[in-house]
Amino acid sequence: MTKYEQAKLIQVVLYILQKTGGIDFYHLFKILYFAELKHLAKWGARITSDDFHALEYGPVPTCLYDVVKGQNIPDSDLLKLFSDDVRFAGKDAPNVLLPQTEPDMDYISKSEIEALDASIDENEHLTFSQLKSKSHDSAWYEAYNRLGSKTMSSISMAKASGADEATLEYIQEQIELEEALS
Repeated sequence: MTKYEQAKLIQVVLYILQKTGGIDFYHLFKILYFAELKHLAKWGARITSDDFHALEYGPVPTCLYDVVKGQNIPDSDLLKLFSDDVRFAGKDAPNVLLPQTEPDMDYISKSEIEALDASIDENEHLTFSQLKSKSHDSAWYEAYNRLGSKTMSSISMAKASGADEATLEYIQEQIELEEALS
């Protein structure tokens, strides 16, 4: 992830935490996942560049998951950015994250805010079991049952969210373009 992508991820996290007043990281991961699905289906683009991996309890944004767990990512400032801007609630709520600063809204577009707000409204109050069940969609199932990498593809995520054929073609073209330029 570039420095900009790392900063954007933290700003998106801060936005979610600010809107919810603080939530546990499981809800944070799922709110971000469902926002990504909404944005992919409507606009053919991801909100963040963090890959989602299919784990037992559902999709998680890989780099964000690592920093929440306190793991440093090689060649990344993400753990420092996270530690500077987000804090754990404390002993009584060790999994709850709270914002320490306001999000910089220059990093988040109107379409992304729309997807994030809709995801927050739909998922903030769901139970762990409800989120787990909801997030075990076709994209999760495909990646979780694959041998090797459990990385979920943007195409599979878009399909799971009901993207139309034109949007799926656009996403595929963007993937091919990125690969050709790298």
